[in-house]
Amino acid sequence: MDSVRILSAIALLSCAAAASAVDGDRSPIALAVSSDQSVCLTANHTSGSVSLIDLASGRVLDELAVGRGPADLAWTNDSRAIVSLLHDDALVEVSRTGNSLKLLRTIPVGDEPRGLALSKDRRTVYVALGGEDAVAIVDLSAAPGTSIPTLPASGIPKTVRVSPDGRWLITCTAVPATVYVHDLDTRQLVSERRLFDGAFNPGIPAMTRDSQLLVMPHAVNREFSVTAQMIDIGWVIDNRISKLPLPDGEPSSQKQLGLDIRGKAVGDAYAAVFSPDESRLMVTCGGTHELLIIDFPSIPWPKGDPGDFLPAAMQKDPSRFRRIKLGGRPLGINVLDDHTVVVANYLSNSVQVVDLESGSVTTTVELGSSSEPNLAREGEAIFYDADRSMHSWFSCHTCHTDGHTAGQVFDTRNDRSYGTPKLTPSLRGVAETGPWTWHGWQKDLHDAMKRSLTESMSTKQPITDEDATALVAYLKTLDHPANPRATTTDPAAARKRDLGRVLFSGKAGCATCHTGTQFTSEELYDGKVVDTRDRDTHYNPPSLRGVASRRRFLHTGKARSLDAVLSKYHRPEDLVGETLTDEEREALIEFLKSL
Repeated sequence: MDSVRILSAIALLSCAAAASAVDGDRSPIALAVSSDQSVCLTANHTSGSVSLIDLASGRVLDELAVGRGPADLAWTNDSRAIVSLLHDDALVEVSRTGNSLKLLRTIPVGDEPRGLALSKDRRTVYVALGGEDAVAIVDLSAAPGTSIPTLPASGIPKTVRVSPDGRWLITCTAVPATVYVHDLDTRQLVSERRLFDGAFNPGIPAMTRDSQLLVMPHAVNREFSVTAQMIDIGWVIDNRISKLPLPDGEPSSQKQLGLDIRGKAVGDAYAAVFSPDESRLMVTCGGTHELLIIDFPSIPWPKGDPGDFLPAAMQKDPSRFRRIKLGGRPLGINVLDDHTVVVANYLSNSVQVVDLESGSVTTTVELGSSSEPNLAREGEAIFYDADRSMHSWFSCHTCHTDGHTAGQVFDTRNDRSYGTPKLTPSLRGVAETGPWTWHGWQKDLHDAMKRSLTESMSTKQPITDEDATALVAYLKTLDHPANPRATTTDPAAARKRDLGRVLFSGKAGCATCHTGTQFTSEELYDGKVVDTRDRDTHYNPPSLRGVASRRRFLHTGKARSLDAVLSKYHRPEDLVGETLTDEEREALIEFLKSL
């Protein structure tokens, strides 16, 4: 065997060892290509690792365990990268030497760090803190333990981006779908703009090189009843892109474009990116397992509502709109050049290099998967599959985003009637909180899954018991993230929380309905929530575990804060005849947020 073959064999053995260092599905959610485009890093969400990939050979060079729930990552220079850890409330810094990765340090940043972005000089990292409605500003050169300032961004911030000119920080929040723009020199808020009515699940935006325009994929709740007829004509959930001028602009300057085609919609548009020459806009679509290629200059942006479908002229012209099937669940995307992109495919545990000219996958890099058959993983694939709905309009994930909630109100048959829209509940811990539905009539979670696929999604695919069993197995993996408020050592916060606990079980009367470890009940109660559309006034109390992670409350969704719940819509004085003082209500809220 010659020396080249020996070295190749050694390299392959090293790759195999690296791939086996972490067992289980990798589920890459994001990736970052090095400045010289020789390698990329992937954030492997479910395996708690990052992988280093040689793009020329399509090989995994190394894999490093970094912590729980890697969510995003970026190179700070050619040899170092920063990774956000959703479930560890921290960042980690990783170094690369040749083909090897090393964990350098951990930086605690706050609750639920998600997307991150670097300043133009790459000395500061901005981190979306989904659990704190804030963006952390981390000086990478600061000494350990240095206080980390934050900027407010209400509504579960998920994505942050620094404009190409380094002037603006753009933060995108989920509930409600809002775009914040801060001036990075002054750290002052320049604009706060809600997306169009009904917009939700905002994805990762793209920005033009001149820092004048932001383009973002998202879903739209059309607010009609979820019937087969309404799904068929696109009147339940649409998939669109919006463009917004930066840093601000009149509402009329915002435009939308529908992406769906009658009979074959676009499910769960996730991330947008421009080609270097900005002639093309690429959008990954996790629900329909594809990549969209859009001729950006030729988009006929409608002046008003764009309607439910892609303009007919674009549908008929493949030079203006193409769909490339990738399989799995394509999410994060980076551009190599005007003709090539790299995609992180979550469900196929791979990185795909896609040639935009031919519309083909030229390289697939396998990151590693579970060594044993995994029923929950089968259920996860069903959960994220928009093809399970009629014409592929939406998936389970669309409304129950990442197993949580999109914070939307939908009029489904889950209350056995139409005309009575209800807030989509979180699915975290759902296997432990039966019975299900707001009126508590569904007693079997397996049957509930079959009913949801049949009624709420109007699937045209055969629904098997095995499908429902797999879905239930996946739901059983959904749990609440660790809550830092439950273990706070701040004396004032702890005292307030303890007073709230006493009020919860006593004066406020909450424990009458919200009982046990899940803070719910199998019974139905009249919660005194006024809803003239609903004839049935008795509801199954939702679990209060993780209530701090929600931004809409009660079955109507009309309460936008826990303070509004307790002071306006669901008051203790209406339920048990006891009026709380402002101080007592604040203490009760502190306790609720600790659950």
